[in-house]
Amino acid sequence: MAKVKDTPVQKPRIGVYGFTGCAGDQLILIHTEDEILNLFAAADIRSFVMASSNPPEGDLDVAFVEGSISTEEEREHIQEIRKRAKILVAIGNCAVSGGPQAMFANDGSFAKRLRDVYGEVKFITDPIEAAPIDAHVTVDYYLPGCPIDSQQAFALISRLLHGADPEPSLHPVCHECKLHENRCLLLDKKLCFGPLTKGGCGSACPNHGLPCVGCWGPQADGNFRQHFELLQSFGLSKEEVFRRIKNYGGHKILEFIKDI
Repeated sequence: MAKVKDTPVQKPRIGVYGFTGCAGDQLILIHTEDEILNLFAAADIRSFVMASSNPPEGDLDVAFVEGSISTEEEREHIQEIRKRAKILVAIGNCAVSGGPQAMFANDGSFAKRLRDVYGEVKFITDPIEAAPIDAHVTVDYYLPGCPIDSQQAFALISRLLHGADPEPSLHPVCHECKLHENRCLLLDKKLCFGPLTKGGCGSACPNHGLPCVGCWGPQADGNFRQHFELLQSFGLSKEEVFRRIKNYGGHKILEFIKDI
């Protein structure tokens, strides 16, 4: 009987990229010592900006991208990555919503703000107003957070490597906070966006007595108008509540607060 030869199984080809941001999401992946070796064993890491300065680029099965798009050079690069990747995942607040650098998104003041900060200088690459990745290319999946949560990240990576669709978190941070039996910060009249923010962080900030700042992005079924009225009853102005939720809301929050 002829011996059946083992056929090498091609590992999924993965790329990890970073644009404008603090690179904290790549750092989370690298610092997950219990899982990072399994990831490198299960996948063919073709590019990982923070881990290698000489990546072998090429076609990808999955591209994970953090950071907002803030220059013409970055816009061209993300479009080039999109052409090579079967699946593109935006990871982190900057890639998903635009990040804190997009807190003044679409207010018409970009040119003035750029001039006020940098003056009349010639840039190496032309700056553009910071925007999430999906402002320039199609994104297949989103992994929010500032930074991302390692357990949520590796659960998503594992499902993609096995050909399954990731499951989004259905509950807001407020739900996770209650599961931890924390005292509600709204009872102490503190500005907290937990009821309006997607879950997935495990209510990391409220667990330590700090209000949720909304870095996981807007919860689609959140009652934004009612919550804004509650926050204003604490003595906060409408403008202050808007400013605070835009800190991490970027472009994505605009749709939810446009009629308030």
